[in-house]
Amino acid sequence: MSAGASLDSTPKSPSTVLPQYGFGPDLIFDNLLEGNPYLFRVHTPRSQSTPNYEGTEPYFVGGKYNDEFLAAAFKSPCPTSAAATNGANRTYADVTRHMDWTTRGESPYISTSFSFAWAIWEAIRRYHVNVKHNVEIAVIDARAVADRSVTAAELLTKATPKDRHKDHWKWYRFAVEAQDVLVWGHIPTEAVLSSIPLLQILSKLPTYFLYPEVPDAKDTPLSRISWDYTQKKPSFRQFCQSMSDRFLRMPVDKRLRDTTAGSVRLAMCLLRPYVHKHISDDFTNATTHVCELAYVIACWPSHWWAREHSEIRDLIRCVVHIVGEEMREARRVQALSDATRMQEIVGGLEQLAHAYETRARLQQKTLRMLPHDHEDRSEESDGSSTAEPHEDTWDSTSTSTLATMEVKGIQTDPIEEDEDEKSMVSSSSSTTTLNDIKPEVAELHSVPPIPSAYPDDIPELYIPTTLETVVRTASCFLTAFCIGSIITLCVLSPHRRELANHLT
Repeated sequence: MSAGASLDSTPKSPSTVLPQYGFGPDLIFDNLLEGNPYLFRVHTPRSQSTPNYEGTEPYFVGGKYNDEFLAAAFKSPCPTSAAATNGANRTYADVTRHMDWTTRGESPYISTSFSFAWAIWEAIRRYHVNVKHNVEIAVIDARAVADRSVTAAELLTKATPKDRHKDHWKWYRFAVEAQDVLVWGHIPTEAVLSSIPLLQILSKLPTYFLYPEVPDAKDTPLSRISWDYTQKKPSFRQFCQSMSDRFLRMPVDKRLRDTTAGSVRLAMCLLRPYVHKHISDDFTNATTHVCELAYVIACWPSHWWAREHSEIRDLIRCVVHIVGEEMREARRVQALSDATRMQEIVGGLEQLAHAYETRARLQQKTLRMLPHDHEDRSEESDGSSTAEPHEDTWDSTSTSTLATMEVKGIQTDPIEEDEDEKSMVSSSSSTTTLNDIKPEVAELHSVPPIPSAYPDDIPELYIPTTLETVVRTASCFLTAFCIGSIITLCVLSPHRRELANHLT
């Protein structure tokens, strides 16, 4: 169904649009479906009825089938839907069992309502009375469950006077007041468009539901509600009358604002998850649902005023399409931004990977070149003082150790050594450091080590350490001082002849 076909059609007749309170002359669900395409259910969410629950399983299940049937039993429409469609299960006994609070757990029905206002009023009453405040309002596509739905008032009118329960009229008044619709068996997940917590809805209500904003008002979720929800016996009829009076006392421009922008705002709030999910891939259906629900909300405070202002429908459609296009454009821009960001991240990772591979190749090339410097010398050796590493197991530690040993003049391939010396040196690891190997090699060899990197006829250069240089300098200075002192004494002494003779 396109948005143009739905919204450009002629206004629905007054008989198909439900009044503010009750049903009017028609109680048949199929006749009311055209002007009232949505059902509302006040509920406390459970683990199996969350928006993240699998779409193949039902969102709501009748109390009678919670323990008796598995969710898979409702996936096939053959036995259940056929029985519900032909009216086999639409009996007065079932509706009385559902309306009685003591036996509702055995009912095959699920309660919903045509009235969004009753759902809000009932949700606030439960929020105030109950300890748990996780109350939500679910929006259900009535066309998706039309084959097994019936109004409670229609079933109650089928009973004969002698079959009526003692609470028959009390239940009938409640069914009319709540515009109660009973869905047989289950409500599938695809039929539930959204489920919104009550506290998210309160701030999006049209202004005739709320008091004006006061800076010093109590900061509570229900502080701006314009009706007295604390009454022990609240009346929905009085609520409807009060809200209608507040609406009609408003200036015409504010009425037009609440029935257009205010209605779209509440409809967008109630359908937000559905709209955000489908605004990009199914723009027509998403905007159509918002337009239809917004028009239902616009007609609620005063049907006759909404009928007199036919431009309301066109204004609602324009506002919804403007909002929808902006949302779709924002989604597109966000998707492009996310894609660009992901490309930057992937490009950075690729550069890091290339740099790592390049560095690894350079290291491998360096490690391959180091062992070739020792091939000639290792081939001429009769034995090895350390374990000879295999080419496949050569590591950077053993390579750097052997290279340092050769530069410092340590002979790693001794020619003559006894069996004990061979066993001692061969047990050392290829990763032994120079400080651990040098004392052992110096002890084993009495001849000075010759650097392997230079010819044998070049002697090894001796480079003294800093401490040794200081000691030698101090020794020379003290020796010169002593000799100079003796010579001075000999020259200045009056017995220098005797001293000279003694010294000579």
